[in-house]
Amino acid sequence: MPPPKLLYEYAVRPPTTTEVETLRKWIAAGANPAPLDLAARDEASDPLVSDSARQFWSFQPPKRPEIPQVQHQDQVRNPVDAFLLQKLEAKNLSFSTQAERLTLMRRCYLDLIGIPPEPAHYGERWAQFWLNAAGYSDSEGLIDEDLIRPNAWRYRDYVIRSLNNDKPYDRFLTEQIAGDELVDFKKVKQATPEIIDKLAATGFLRMVPDGTYSTGNASVPERFNVVADEIEVLSSSVLGLTMGCARCHDHKYDPIPQRDYYRLSAILQTAYDPYDWMTPAWNNPYDLKFPTRHLDIALDSEREAAARFNAPIEAEIKQLEASAKEKAKPLREKVLDERLAALPQSVRDDLKIVASTADEKRSELQKYLAEKFQETLKITNEDLAKRFPDFKLEVENSKKGTDGLKKKLQPKPQIRALFDMGGEPSAAYLLRRGNAQTPGELVQPGVPSVLKAGLITPKSNHESSGRRLALARWLVQPNHPLTARVMVNRIWMHHFGKGLVASPSNFGRTGVPPSHPELLDWLATEFVQRSWSMKAMHRLMMTSTAYRQSSRFDPAVHQADPDNLFLSRMPLRRMDAEALYDSVLEISGRLDLTQYGPPTDVEVNPEGEVIAKGSNKGWRRSIYVLQRRKTPVTMMEVFDLPPMAPNCIERRQSTVPTQALQMMNSEVLREHSRYLSGRLIDEFAEDRDKQIERLYFRALSRRPTPEETKVAKEGLLELEKQWGSHLGNTKHEAPKLPTARWFALAGLCQSVLSSADFLYID
Repeated sequence: MPPPKLLYEYAVRPPTTTEVETLRKWIAAGANPAPLDLAARDEASDPLVSDSARQFWSFQPPKRPEIPQVQHQDQVRNPVDAFLLQKLEAKNLSFSTQAERLTLMRRCYLDLIGIPPEPAHYGERWAQFWLNAAGYSDSEGLIDEDLIRPNAWRYRDYVIRSLNNDKPYDRFLTEQIAGDELVDFKKVKQATPEIIDKLAATGFLRMVPDGTYSTGNASVPERFNVVADEIEVLSSSVLGLTMGCARCHDHKYDPIPQRDYYRLSAILQTAYDPYDWMTPAWNNPYDLKFPTRHLDIALDSEREAAARFNAPIEAEIKQLEASAKEKAKPLREKVLDERLAALPQSVRDDLKIVASTADEKRSELQKYLAEKFQETLKITNEDLAKRFPDFKLEVENSKKGTDGLKKKLQPKPQIRALFDMGGEPSAAYLLRRGNAQTPGELVQPGVPSVLKAGLITPKSNHESSGRRLALARWLVQPNHPLTARVMVNRIWMHHFGKGLVASPSNFGRTGVPPSHPELLDWLATEFVQRSWSMKAMHRLMMTSTAYRQSSRFDPAVHQADPDNLFLSRMPLRRMDAEALYDSVLEISGRLDLTQYGPPTDVEVNPEGEVIAKGSNKGWRRSIYVLQRRKTPVTMMEVFDLPPMAPNCIERRQSTVPTQALQMMNSEVLREHSRYLSGRLIDEFAEDRDKQIERLYFRALSRRPTPEETKVAKEGLLELEKQWGSHLGNTKHEAPKLPTARWFALAGLCQSVLSSADFLYID
C-alpha cells in the first residue's frame, strides 16, 4: 500500500476515511492478493458473457481436424496442401504450376531474410515484424521533443537473438511479459547474461509512446493513457482482439465487458501504477520528482567498454572547456577591474583575492566579502560575450564543439525493463467512460471472462506479485483459444500476403472469418505439438505446393477465384520498406552486416532526405537504423514504413507517384547505383554483356532475356553519348569516356533497381 501521503498527493480524489479504514483492516488480515482468476470466475455479474457468446469460433480452443482426402494427391507435399486443395477442388480449381527455381529462391530469401540470396540473417528479418507488433521505437514519442531512448536497442537485440535461436514461442512470450519474475535480479551482486536477457525481454511492454517525463504530460490521466496503449499492444499482438473500446464501455460487438478491460489493466498495475508513477526517460530534461523506469544493471565488460569508448571523448570535452576558460580569464579580470575602479585600492585588492579563491578555501572575511559583493564579482560567459564580440564567437564555437562531442558519448549501460515496483499496488477501479477522474467499482486482476482456458493463480512474494507471470502462463497453455492461432496466422500472412484470418489483429465478431478454419486449427495445434517452433512453421508453409506455385495470372482461374481467396496461385507482393532498403544496400555491395548494439543515427542530406549515417564499413541493415518517430528514413517512409501509434500488426500497401519519384530522383539511390556501377566496371572492364548479366543476377536473381540485353546495351550506348557530351560541355574539355561509361552504367543500375521486377516478389 502506498504511504497515505502519496495516496493524498497523487490520487484522482482523496480516499475517504471509510476507504482508508478498509485498507487498514485488509493489511491487518495479511494483505492477501486476489487470485488472477477470481474476477474471471464471477460470470453472473457479466451478462454479456454467456455460454452462447463463448461459442464463437475464436473463443473456443482449437480442435485438431482430420487431414482431408483430395483428388489431386500428387500436389500434396504436406497437410497444408490438403486443406487448401479441399476448397480449391470444390471450385473445380487446383494449384498453378510450380515457380521456376530462381524465382522460388528469390522468394524464399526475401521472405525469410529480407535481402537477395547471399547472407543468412533470418532473425533480423522476422524480428522486424514482431517489433512492429510490439510498437518498437528508439524514441519516447512526444511530438515536440521525441526524446531518444538510449537503451531500447537491447530489446531489439533480444528479439533478433531469440528468433535466430528458434526460441519456443511460449518461452519467448513468457519472457517478454514477465521476464523480471523469472530471475532474482534484485539480490544478485553480479548480473549474468541470463538476467540481462530476461530483463531486456520485458521491453515488449515498454515501447509505447510515453511523454510522462514532460511537465505537461505527467498527470494521472496521461499515465492511464500509457497503460491503455500497453493493453492495446498486448491484446492486438498476442490475443488478436480489439479491446480498446472496452476502456470506456462494454464492447459493442465482442463479449468483453468494461470490467474485463480493467481486470487486465490491474495485472499491469504492479509495474505501471498510475498513482505511484515512474518516468520513462533517464535523461529527463524536466525536474519531475519521480524515479525513472530503468535498471542500472549491466555486465562489467559492458561498463568497461563504455568507459573506454567515452574516455578520449571526455578528455576532448575537458580540453575544449579548459581552453575556453583560459581565454575568458584575462577578459574576466578586465571586466572586474572596471567594476572595482570606484572602490578603495585596499578593497579592490581584497576582492580580487576573493574572486580568485575557491569557495571552500575562503576565510570567514572572504566569505563575507563574497556575499556582500556577490553581484559585482559574478561575471558569466554571457556577460563577457556581450562585452567582447570575439569572445562571443569563441563561446559559440566551443559550445558547438562540446555539444557535438557529448552526442558521441555512449550512454550509461542500463536496461529499459518492466518490473514490479514491490509491495502491493494501488487499488484498481473501473473508470467510468474511461475517465481517470471518475473511478467506479473496485476490480481485481483477471483475464477476459469469455476465454475459458484453465486459469492460473499467481504466486506472489515480497519482491513480485506474480500477476504478469500468471498472465503469461495462462496465455501459453496448449488449449488457449487464441495464442497459437494468432501467431500462425501472422506467419501465414507474411508468407502469403494475407492471413487465413484476413484481420490479423481482430479475431472477434467484427473481424473477417477464417477462409480455411480447419487449416488454421490444424496449424495452431501443429505449432503447439512442434514445441512452439516458429522455424518449424516456416518450413511447413514454405515446403508446401501452395507456396511453390507460380504467380502467373490465368483469366479462367480468375473468374472462379477473383480475390485469390483459395490460393489458386501465389500472390504477387511488393517488397516491404525494410527489405527494399536492405536489398539496395546488399546489391550495391555497401551493406554492413555488423549485428547488434546501439542504432545508427540518421541525418538530413542537402536534398532534404532523412538518411542513415554510413561508416567505412558501409550502411547497416534497416533494423539497426535509429527508429525515431518524427524522423523516419525517407526511402522507407515513402514505401509504407508504418508509424508506431502505438503498434502495427498489418501494414497498408500503397502505390503512389511519390514512390516512383523517390526511385528516380533520390540522391541516395543514385549514389548506391554509382557504387554498383564501379564494381561492375572493376569486375568486367568494358564487357557490357557480362556487366548486364551480373547486374540482373544480383538485382533480380535471374539472367536477362535476349530482348532485355539488347535494350540495355542500346540504352547504355545512348547514355554514354549524352554523358560524354554533358561532361565535355561542363568541363570545357574533351569528353572523358571512362567517366561517361561509369555514369551511363549507373543509370542502368538505377533503372533496374526502380523496375517492377526488382520491387515485387514473384
